[in-house]
Amino acid sequence: MGCCCKVTTLFLLIVAGFSLYQFYPCLFKCHDKPNFDTFKVDDWFGRVMLKANQKIPKDPVDIKSFRLNVSDADLNDLHDRLKRSRFIDHLQDTHFQYGFNSDYLRVVQQYWQNSYQWRKHEQQINSYPQFTTQIEGLNIHFFHVKPKTTAKVKTIFPILLVHGWPGSFYEYLKSIPMLTEPDSNGYAYEIILPSIPGYGYSEQPHKPGFNIPAAARIFVKLMKRLGHEKFITHGGDWGSAISLAISTIYPENVRGLHLVGNFFQPSTFGDFRRMLMAYLMPKYYFGTDDWQRQWEKTFPFCQKFKSMLLETGYMHIQATKPDTVAAGLADSPIGMAAYLLEKFSAWTHANYMELSDGGLVDKFTMDELLTNVMIYWTSGNIAASQRFYLENMQNFKFMQTLTQAQVKVPSAIIEPTHDLMRAPRKFIEHLHENLLQFTDSNVGGHFLAFEEPNIVVKDIRQFSKKLLEFEQQKRKEEEQEQQQKKHDEV
Repeated sequence: MGCCCKVTTLFLLIVAGFSLYQFYPCLFKCHDKPNFDTFKVDDWFGRVMLKANQKIPKDPVDIKSFRLNVSDADLNDLHDRLKRSRFIDHLQDTHFQYGFNSDYLRVVQQYWQNSYQWRKHEQQINSYPQFTTQIEGLNIHFFHVKPKTTAKVKTIFPILLVHGWPGSFYEYLKSIPMLTEPDSNGYAYEIILPSIPGYGYSEQPHKPGFNIPAAARIFVKLMKRLGHEKFITHGGDWGSAISLAISTIYPENVRGLHLVGNFFQPSTFGDFRRMLMAYLMPKYYFGTDDWQRQWEKTFPFCQKFKSMLLETGYMHIQATKPDTVAAGLADSPIGMAAYLLEKFSAWTHANYMELSDGGLVDKFTMDELLTNVMIYWTSGNIAASQRFYLENMQNFKFMQTLTQAQVKVPSAIIEPTHDLMRAPRKFIEHLHENLLQFTDSNVGGHFLAFEEPNIVVKDIRQFSKKLLEFEQQKRKEEEQEQQQKKHDEV
C-alpha cells in the first residue's frame, strides 16, 4: 500500500471521528438499554384501513395450502412485452462497468423468450409444501418442510430461513433436501421458509411503517403458530438483519442465530478505536498468522470506501424514492431483469464487472437467475420490496440500535470472501455474548446460500453440534448452581 494512500486514510479516519464527535455526540455516550418491548406491539398492515383508535382485528389462525399457478394470460403478456423490448446502445470497450451490458441483455432476452420454461420451474417450486396464513392483516406465504421420520433421525431442529433483496425464497430451495436429510450425527431440520411481506408471494403491506422489527414480529408469530416456541433462525442480506432483530427482541424464542455476513457499522468511540488500532498496528491488534487477510477486509480504507460508493447507488434510490424506479421495473420485464441481475454479477465477485457477460452464468444458471426474476415479476411485489429500504434506512436510531445491540443467544457467522461488506471477527465479537462459531469462508459472494448451498448447510450443521454442546454445558452449570444453593441452605 502506498504511503500517500496510508496518510490519506489516516486523515479521513481522524476527520470522520472528529466530525462524528462534534455533530453526533450521542454516538460516543453509553446508550441506554433499548426498550425492545416497543417493537412487540401488534400492528395492522392489511388492505382494510383501520379508523382512528379502532381496535386491531384478530387474525384468523387457519393455515391454507398454497400452490403457485401463474395464469396463461400473464405469461402471454410477459412474452409480448419481451418481444417489444427496447435496448440502449452499448459503449465500446466496456463490460459491466456502466451497469448491465446491453449487448448481453439481448442474450438474456432471447433466452428468456425462446428457451426458458416457467412451467418447469413452477413445478419444481410446487414440489415442496407451501402454505399461507394471515398475520397482522397480511397473507404470509411460506414453505414448511419436515424431515421424514426414520431411525437415522436423532435430533430435529426447527429452523427459520429468511431471504433478502434482490433474492427470494428461491435461494434456499437447493438447501431444503440437504437439511431435511439426517447427517452422520442424526441431525435433521424442520424448515420454515417464508417470503418477507412485500416479497415473493407474501402480500405486500398496505400502509407505511413495515420495517425490520415488524418482519421479526410477524415471523415469530408464524413460528409460534406452527408450534415452535424456540427455533434456530438463519438469514442473509435483509434476512440477516431480520434474524438479528428476532434474536435481540425475542431472545426467549431463539435457540440459535446463524448469519451469512454481518452488519458491522462503526458508530461508537470503541468502534473507531478498534479501526485505528487495526490500521496502525494490524499485526499486534489481530495477533494471528492471517493478520494481513483480516486487515484487508477493511483496508485500504480509500479503496473500500470507493467500492461502497460504486455499489450502493441502488440503496440511496430505494431508501428515498423507491416508487419512482419501481414504476419502470413493473412495466418492463427486461428492465427488471437488468436491474436485479446486475446485483448477481457485482455482488458475487467484484471482478465480474470486467467480463462481457458479468460472470452471471459462472456461479448460477440462466434458468436459476430468470426464475428469481420471474418471482418478482409474477408476484407484482417489486415496489414493496424496494420500500423496505426506505422504511429501515430512514430509521437511523433503530438501525444503529440493531447493529450495536448485544446478542445474548448462541450465534454463528459465516462470512463469504467476496461479499460487499466484510469485517474481521475482532470488530464484531464483542457484540455476541456467545459467538460459538465464526467461519471465514475462502469462497463465495453475497448470495452464498444460492451460490454454495453445501457450504452454508455444512456450517449450519457444525453450529448445531456446538449448540447442543453449549446447551448441555449450560444445563450442567445450572444443576451445579442449584445443588450448591441447596447445600448452602442446609
